[in-house]
Amino acid sequence: MSGADQIREVFWKHMARSRLEDEMTTPNALPTAHEGRPPGHGGEAEVPALHLRRSFRWQALLRIAVVIAFAVDLAVFPPSEQLPLSVVLAAVYGLWTVATLWAAFGPHQPFPNWVYPLADLTLLTALMAVSGNFSDPNWSSPLSADIFLFIPVLASFQMEPILTAASGVLAAASYAIGTSLGHMQQPYWHFIFVHTLFILVVCAGCVLLSDVQQHRVRSIRELAEHRLWLLDRIMAAEEREQRKIAEVLHDGALQNVLAARHFIDEAACGPEDVTDSLQRADEALTAASRQLRSSVRTLHPEVLVSGGLVPALEHLTQQASERGRFHAEVHAAITTAGSADRPLYWLARELLENVVKHAQAKNVTVTLQKNNSASVRLSIQDDGIGIPPDAMTRSLSSGHIGIASHRARVEGMGGTFTLHANSSGGTTVEAVLPLE
Repeated sequence: MSGADQIREVFWKHMARSRLEDEMTTPNALPTAHEGRPPGHGGEAEVPALHLRRSFRWQALLRIAVVIAFAVDLAVFPPSEQLPLSVVLAAVYGLWTVATLWAAFGPHQPFPNWVYPLADLTLLTALMAVSGNFSDPNWSSPLSADIFLFIPVLASFQMEPILTAASGVLAAASYAIGTSLGHMQQPYWHFIFVHTLFILVVCAGCVLLSDVQQHRVRSIRELAEHRLWLLDRIMAAEEREQRKIAEVLHDGALQNVLAARHFIDEAACGPEDVTDSLQRADEALTAASRQLRSSVRTLHPEVLVSGGLVPALEHLTQQASERGRFHAEVHAAITTAGSADRPLYWLARELLENVVKHAQAKNVTVTLQKNNSASVRLSIQDDGIGIPPDAMTRSLSSGHIGIASHRARVEGMGGTFTLHANSSGGTTVEAVLPLE
């Protein structure tokens, strides 16, 4: 990759991270992902303010429908009692609607969540009581029967199930008590009971909907946080890899090249030792070329491109067995996995590297075979010291994302990734990827 390509890659990663941070900014404190652990652990994430603001705006717009219902009801079914005061209360609720719109679409901080359903319930109950709708002997106005259904519906936009439940119960109680007291002389208990029950049923539906929406936006929030956290870890891992390659080149190949140059200078200055100096320069350059070839092979698996997946796995396994001093075997029932060759190669490289570093194994078996007609399975089994059940979690917490990133890649391709301890000791890791 050229220097310009690297700059562009870092730039776009920085832009993606900045965009995620902007989208996730809320007025409240956010749980950060920079404390050595992935997000989503140690506490439930809050509902993002972006979703709350959008829901609050829709709630404010829906309140306009309530005002329209007032106006239509006052025109079609004029209040039987205290018409001027009823109009005043309807106007007050209209002003309250304007205030909620101002708070929703303006730069100002909204009121606490509980204020809105309480104000709605208070004003609507007062309007029903003053206008005589609670005591209408003809039961002619649909407003008293239906207006309280808006209370839990409006409250559900807050995405707080408890608040929605409390609002709905209070709305049902206001309707039942007000209508019962207003029709004490000529009660219609069956209608009151059934409609109160209907309000509670609508309230239950709003509570469930509010709970579903709350969990949905929290899941989106956690996924966004985890993506940002993983992006940070990936960039840190890239920096570590670049630093490691730089150290290898500096301490290995570069030193040999400098030594060769020194020997060539000696040969130029001292003709009597030309042969010996040139021989040492040749040895230094040979060692440098070997080290550079190894570094290039690490960055770009030439054997995978030229020979295919099976020779590449055999080459990886041979190198790992030499460094880890264990016996290794490769069993391959297929020659290629198609587009899955490269992901399987890098996964095997990561897993074999972990075996070398941590397993203390004596025997390792790498198996590549078809899982069924539509998928391929890669299995790496060792007889080492095993792996704790929470190893991946602790590895993520410490900032090592090697296996986790490969697992995410496998699952992102529609495959499965499993890691488990063997009954006889050691560990088996299996990855199943679909075949194209």
